[in-house]
Amino acid sequence: MSNLIERVVVDSECIEDATYATQLNRLVLTYKNGGVYEYNKVPAFYWHGLFNARSKGKFINNHIIGQWTYKKVS
Repeated sequence: MSNLIERVVVDSECIEDATYATQLNRLVLTYKNGGVYEYNKVPAFYWHGLFNARSKGKFINNHIIGQWTYKKVS
């Protein structure tokens, strides 16, 4: 099984885009200030929620930030 990576451009004042590695359940958020954060063990349910959310920024603030372990990668 290959690791499918999906990407969505986020309409947000702070976040540039988001990518999700399906096999690893890893969400990577790229912020407009250049910071890149990797969130681990994020279930696909939340990726699909982000992908379908009307406000991606609000979804990220309500369901991702502070909910999952992360590390800054750049």
